[in-house]
Amino acid sequence: MASSSAPRAAGARGPGRPRASSAATIHEAALELFLERGFEAVSVDEIARRAGVSRGTFFAYCGSKADALWAELDAAIARAGEALDAAPGDAVRALAAALADAVAPWGAAPPAALRDAVAMGAAEALRDAAPARLQPLVARAALRLALERDALPESAGAAVAPVALVAAAAAAVVAWAAAPDRGLADDAVRAALGPFAAA
Repeated sequence: MASSSAPRAAGARGPGRPRASSAATIHEAALELFLERGFEAVSVDEIARRAGVSRGTFFAYCGSKADALWAELDAAIARAGEALDAAPGDAVRALAAALADAVAPWGAAPPAALRDAVAMGAAEALRDAAPARLQPLVARAALRLALERDALPESAGAAVAPVALVAAAAAAVVAWAAAPDRGLADDAVRAALGPFAAA
């Protein structure tokens, strides 16, 4: 394929998207390609080209192409951690509320990575990465619970409840995203976590 050696005017659109270096642009380009061709068939170089960035810029924002799947999900996990830190009172109830609040911005529209995971061939990649992505939130909640209960964070009294809540919330979100008649994301999480928060 021949390429032109003529310089491109600043701001001119080349193949794919205009040049940009934002994580959002990379994320959007990756999801488009995954949906078009399947997660496994898409390379980092193709994502970078579609996003209009260099390979180096891609890696400045994403450690791997799987990271592009997680952009909106990682943002929700970060929101949950911040809400947990800010919430007063019992750690278990605070974590349950933080998990529901973290997905509230989604309303009734799941992130594309969840909604289209099967169509993109990315369901396994999402599932396999989930424990490592969620572990820092679990550890944060376990530490808070340990301080409340004068226990070690790794003890059963501190570690089990956060694992159970985070796993239940994750399962609820996956089921919600797959439901054709879904309501609000935070309602789905609150319904799943209600028994824990009430205990």
